[in-house]
Amino acid sequence: MTPIEIIIIADGEAKACGTQPQDLKTQIRYLTQGLILAYGEQLTVEFLDLQRDRDHPLVRQALAVGRKFPLLLWNGEVKFEGGIPLLALKALFDRAGLVPWTGGEGKAGR
Repeated sequence: MTPIEIIIIADGEAKACGTQPQDLKTQIRYLTQGLILAYGEQLTVEFLDLQRDRDHPLVRQALAVGRKFPLLLWNGEVKFEGGIPLLALKALFDRAGLVPWTGGEGKAGR
């Protein structure tokens, strides 16, 4: 199975909404770790920081067309802009046939 490629582009220094005082970079790191733990080799997740990765072609393109951040790309296609709704992201995983690893099955997706 070819893994799903998820790229998240955001300002890592921005404060995320909610009661947690963590910056967005920290929250995205936690999200990434959770996704990898849940889905293993079925997906790859990359975070591009608007401040540190300004020269990355995807960051330049997103800025040039005036995208809202955070931005989530799924296999190169924009799926979420201006936020990452977790229930909608889970629905995408379900539709793609990704199966969460429960610990007793060996590696995820097998």
